[in-house]
Amino acid sequence: MDLRHLEVFINLAESLNYSKTAENLHLSQPAVSRIIQRLEDEVGVTLFYRSHREVQLTKNGKLFYDDSKSLLNSYNKALQRTRNSFNRQQSNLTIGITDTPMEQAVLPRMIQAFHQKDPDCKIFMEGFDHNLLKHHLFKHDSDVIFTTHDDIIELSDVRYFELFKGYFVALLPAGHPLANQEKLELDDLAGEKMLLMDNNWCPPEQLKLQEKIRKSIDDLDISYVNDVEIVNLMVKAGLGITVIPNFVALRSCSELAAVRLAYPVRLGYGLVCRKDEHDPLVLAFCQAMQEEAGRM
Repeated sequence: MDLRHLEVFINLAESLNYSKTAENLHLSQPAVSRIIQRLEDEVGVTLFYRSHREVQLTKNGKLFYDDSKSLLNSYNKALQRTRNSFNRQQSNLTIGITDTPMEQAVLPRMIQAFHQKDPDCKIFMEGFDHNLLKHHLFKHDSDVIFTTHDDIIELSDVRYFELFKGYFVALLPAGHPLANQEKLELDDLAGEKMLLMDNNWCPPEQLKLQEKIRKSIDDLDISYVNDVEIVNLMVKAGLGITVIPNFVALRSCSELAAVRLAYPVRLGYGLVCRKDEHDPLVLAFCQAMQEEAGRM
C-alpha cells in the first residue's frame, strides 16, 4: 500500500471534502478521487458514502481510519526517530489524549510551558478513547497518556503522575431547573433525559456510577454517546443531561452548569508512562506537567 494514498484517505476522512483535501495536499480533485478509488479496490470495501452534497465515512471506512491513522502516526514517528539517530539535535515525545473539553482548555498552556524550556523537542499528539490510549502506551506508540487514575489503578506496569483531584458532577444546560442546586442526590435525576457515555469512553468509576443510575433510578430516558465533545454539545442543545468528572467538564462555560453529585467517590486525573520508562525526556515532561498543574 502506498503511504501517500493512506495520507490522502486520512485527510479526506477528516475533511469530508474532496476539494479541501485536494487543496490541503496540493493535488487536483480528480487525483484525490482516483487515489480513493484505488484504495477502495485494494482494501475491497467501500470507504466513503458519496453524494452531490456530502461525503461520509462508511462503517468499514471508520474502522480503517482508526487503524490507518495509528499506522501513519507510527510511521512518521519511526521516520523522525531514525533521522534523529543521525542528527541528535532533536528528540521526540508522543502524547496521547482523549480530547476532553478540560484538555482543550488547560493542556495547550501546560505543554507550551514545557516546550519553551525544551524547544528542540518534537512533540506529536494523538487522540483516541482511553482503552486505545492504554494499548498505544504498551505498544510504545505513545510515550505518555493523559487519563483518569481509576483507569490504570489495577495496572502494575505503569507510573502515574497525578495532576488534578476531582468528583462527579451533573452537567446541565445553564437554564435547567436543577442548575442552581448546590449538590444533587442521584434521586434528583429521576425523570430526566440522561446522556451516558458508552463503554469505550467510560473509565471504571464512571461506568459504575452510570450502572447505578440506570438500575436504581426509575423513569429515565437514556441515550448513549461515544464522544465527550458530542455529549457536551448535546447538553448545550438541551437534549439531556450527563454525569461526568468535574475535571472533564468545561471549566468556564456560560451555557452549562456543573452541579456536584452526592456520590462519595474521589477521582484523580493525571499523566501515565510505562513503569520501565527511562527516557529522561519523558520523565522530565511528566514532572513538568505536575509542576504546571500545581500552579493552576
